[in-house]
Amino acid sequence: RIFRDGFDWEEQEPHNPWANIGYWGDHQIIYLLKLLELSKEFNPDSLERLLDNELFTFANVPYRIKDYQDILKDPRNTIEFDYKLDEQLKTDEKLYGSDTKLLKKKDYSLVQVSLMEKLLLTLLVKMSNFIPGGGIWMNTQRPEWNDAKNALVGYGISMVTLFYIRRYVNFLKSLLSDTSINKFNLSIEIVQFFSTIHNTILELTKKSEGEISDRERKKIVDKLGVAGSDYRKKIYKNGFNGEKQEISARMIIEFCELSLSVIDRTIDENKRKDGLYHSYNILHISENELKVTHLYEMLEGQVAVLSSGYLSGLESTEL
Repeated sequence: RIFRDGFDWEEQEPHNPWANIGYWGDHQIIYLLKLLELSKEFNPDSLERLLDNELFTFANVPYRIKDYQDILKDPRNTIEFDYKLDEQLKTDEKLYGSDTKLLKKKDYSLVQVSLMEKLLLTLLVKMSNFIPGGGIWMNTQRPEWNDAKNALVGYGISMVTLFYIRRYVNFLKSLLSDTSINKFNLSIEIVQFFSTIHNTILELTKKSEGEISDRERKKIVDKLGVAGSDYRKKIYKNGFNGEKQEISARMIIEFCELSLSVIDRTIDENKRKDGLYHSYNILHISENELKVTHLYEMLEGQVAVLSSGYLSGLESTEL
């Protein structure tokens, strides 16, 4: 959370049954996206000026998301709270102010990156939890904004977030198509993360039409999940090393197009016989397979697919 005095986060409290750590994965996409869309509509040049301007920071939240293999073993308990870091950050904040809660380099200066890096990283993290045919895996100990879905933590898959990601990807593609900037210098850690996710999504687009098998789904999700896990381990252990690598706007646009391809295929697979769309699914994990089953119809999915840009005007009216 962001307050007037800086960042704040929930902590584990052993004697408080309502205390919990984790975060709602859908908020990061749709609320951010609506602000970006408004900015582009009313002040079109402002986002372009920020795209390659290194003004943005990271909050050093003392949550440590576990390795992918550990998440597979127990998807309900996926985050460890770093008590030592939490205590250090609070002590430093009293002495030096709220900026001490931001991620720093080895020389204690702040890690600063461009808007492009922040927007791309947000998408990469979501796609590292993409379940083909199912949506976005809700494995961050929060069931999205609706607490009625607490039982879905760890095994729920959100089509709602995937619908909003589709809109986000389209916006990103449009933003890059309209800009005169041809290339970006991004942190090497994020470029490596991007490369692995890009290659895996490309591989998925080459799968033949029709439903992906449970065995194939497991292989794809393993690759995506390990890519996210490897990225996190680097940052948790060493932070950003400061090295940058150039990546073209065209390459990111291509990634957006590939992502839209696999997202749309999953949306298509989640259209019900009655014309409504599945909102949330359930993930069944075994050693070599990931199976997806559907829940009953819910309002949230219809709202989200209507705003996703996936439906034509006629389809929207029918829905």
